[in-house]
Amino acid sequence: MKINLLVAPYRDSYFHNEFGSTVRDLQFLETLAFLEEITSITVLNRPVSVLERLLLKKPIPKKMAISKVKTIDITSKDLFGAIKGRAWAEDIYAEHINHYLTSYKKDDCLNVFLDFLPIGKFNPSNLDGWYYWYDFIDNFIKHNRFSNNEKSLVQTKYQFVAQYSDFVSAVSDVCLELNGPYKKATQKVISNKVFNANKENISNKVYSKKYDFGFIGFITDKFDIECIKKLSSNYTVAIYGQVLDKSIGKQLALLKNVHTLGKFTYKDVPSICQTFKVGLLPYLAEKSHDGSPLKLYEYMKYNIPCITSIDYEISDRSFIRNYNNSSNLLEDIKDMFSISGDNSISQSIKQEWKLEFNLQEVVSEIIQMKGKCK
Repeated sequence: MKINLLVAPYRDSYFHNEFGSTVRDLQFLETLAFLEEITSITVLNRPVSVLERLLLKKPIPKKMAISKVKTIDITSKDLFGAIKGRAWAEDIYAEHINHYLTSYKKDDCLNVFLDFLPIGKFNPSNLDGWYYWYDFIDNFIKHNRFSNNEKSLVQTKYQFVAQYSDFVSAVSDVCLELNGPYKKATQKVISNKVFNANKENISNKVYSKKYDFGFIGFITDKFDIECIKKLSSNYTVAIYGQVLDKSIGKQLALLKNVHTLGKFTYKDVPSICQTFKVGLLPYLAEKSHDGSPLKLYEYMKYNIPCITSIDYEISDRSFIRNYNNSSNLLEDIKDMFSISGDNSISQSIKQEWKLEFNLQEVVSEIIQMKGKCK
């Protein structure tokens, strides 16, 4: 059974070249490339404006460095379109997607269009001969970094998805339910999972645990700065990741025992995770957008226990504690320190917590529903 996969990722080859597969859509893409049923993958980069080329923001077309993947990278004639920011997706993707739905369909394959875009509709008539799979990587209607106008465009896209999709996956049950009802789509919750656990070359080198706590990820205004202030009064804290909200970055820079170590790429994660004893998931619950933390699974892979602000899909108290629900936080921290580095954490990972297992199920389900290819 052959599948021809066309993909519109939210984070495209430019992001992948800079950060690696640190986000859900790119982890999906890399995992799908390993599946035998997927014989060809075409990735649609967001078109690059002439202005972006001239200003050298994106001077050279970028390709996705993943097996089986062909990357489409074009320059838009819309000179100033990119200054609209995220909202430009509503204008630029329609023609782009319409063209490739028409020209990249293969008669001898099951054609699947996998769409991750929170903004960007297209002509649904071009879905003829395609199986339309949409993935909610987040609930962008609630996203703390989206403007009201952008959220309105997200709402429009989600209504489009509810009307025309054949298969919908979502990062959480809340995200899935809030954006329905779906006219015909099969629905499946796929929270973020353990990525690449079987294929990744995890070094056995023993690193010194330089910091008591560590965080990996982008820093935005949903970051619980008060939690970091409290922890840093008694412990060392390492913050790995690009600071996207300057006000948060300035506050972190003033804290004693807090070390902001800048952005990283995915290949750095194994060594980074060997530098701290306990992982942090310090997010403000009121700014949550129905997500699932990728970093939780990275911590698990490297036998790092976790202190979190929100109860997520895995809540095993043997290596996860919620500081907002704690009756004795000092004792919880002591317990997490005691288990740090213990192989029992990574050994607790179940098959159903692995991304490859879940995506293989999806692909098999799609093939079963659509029947055999010609």
